[in-house]
Amino acid sequence: MRIEAVHLQHVRIPLKRSFKHALHERAHADAALVTVVGDDGSRGWGEIQPRKYVTGESMEDVLGADGPAMAEALLGQSFSSWSEATRWLEAQADARGRRLATLCGFDLALLDAVGQSLGQPISAALGGESGPELPAGVIVGFEHPTPKVARYCATLRLSGKKHVKVKVGLDDDADRLAAVVKVFKTLPLRLDANAAWTATEAINRLKELQSVAPIASIEQPIDAADIEGLRRIQQETGIPVMADESLRDLADAEQLIGSDAAAIFNVRLGKNGGVWAAHRLCARARAAGVEIHLGTMVGETGVLSRASEVFGRCEPGFACLDGKGQNVFLLEVDILGESSDHRARSDDPTVGPNDGPDSSPGLGVHVDEQRVQEHRVGDVLSF
Repeated sequence: MRIEAVHLQHVRIPLKRSFKHALHERAHADAALVTVVGDDGSRGWGEIQPRKYVTGESMEDVLGADGPAMAEALLGQSFSSWSEATRWLEAQADARGRRLATLCGFDLALLDAVGQSLGQPISAALGGESGPELPAGVIVGFEHPTPKVARYCATLRLSGKKHVKVKVGLDDDADRLAAVVKVFKTLPLRLDANAAWTATEAINRLKELQSVAPIASIEQPIDAADIEGLRRIQQETGIPVMADESLRDLADAEQLIGSDAAAIFNVRLGKNGGVWAAHRLCARARAAGVEIHLGTMVGETGVLSRASEVFGRCEPGFACLDGKGQNVFLLEVDILGESSDHRARSDDPTVGPNDGPDSSPGLGVHVDEQRVQEHRVGDVLSF
């Protein structure tokens, strides 16, 4: 298969409700969609979720420089195997540094197109194994006011949720955690501070919160660059630190491992460069005895949600998928077609079932291009 065209387009979709944490609040989802077209008719889709505070990329960066540069590099390339595609992706990762949201979009689109060309699912690039789907990890965010946290948690417990993360960084964190504990009792909770504290503040606050709730881990309590602070927090509180914004590429992984600064790596395809880059990160974590956790990007469409679902079923070591099926419950409308059997889903029984190992060629998504057009911002960039 020879790549004969690449397209980039910006879509903006309203959220059903706003989403807020210590670093950002959003009421709509912005994504850059990548389409890779092969000369054999294959048409691969990828998604870029730029976050300036995560990978340093903005939508302007993606559409103005980073995306066009990768499109030009990909145009005219030929791929006849998974290994040829993954070698190209590794070379792009080495050449383009930490612009990993952009890399993710091209990773998904290329692997989707190659899979269609080969007649194989993306799982084949990861060894061919596909296990059961992961349970949903749910998040209690700041969009739920403290007086309503207990009621919200009650609905989560009734629906069988067992993997709970609570956003922290407010003055009434203790009250909010107490409300969660009232419902979930002794269930260990994952906390996420989104870099709200300094290292000293984190140590003091976490010691206080340990008396309120059983804490399984603390995700990114401080600035991403403060690796020594992460080590201190883990050592002085005894709470496992989960590195998120501090973990972007393999160089970050090596620094965290060498500093004994994180017991858990939070892997997100949209943050870590897509399927292949995330696969390499997970392998390094397992070799070092570091646990791995799988998350999503708030506001992602069904393209990225589907990729996360597939990745979670192929990569060993994940207990749940945070934000699973959010394209169904968070977006006003998704870009995957109603007739598609491959929409990533929540536990809503009205959404089509995901039955058995993934076997559709490539990523297995059907994008509704009419919906894409209706939510496009600006023109399509074609190469």
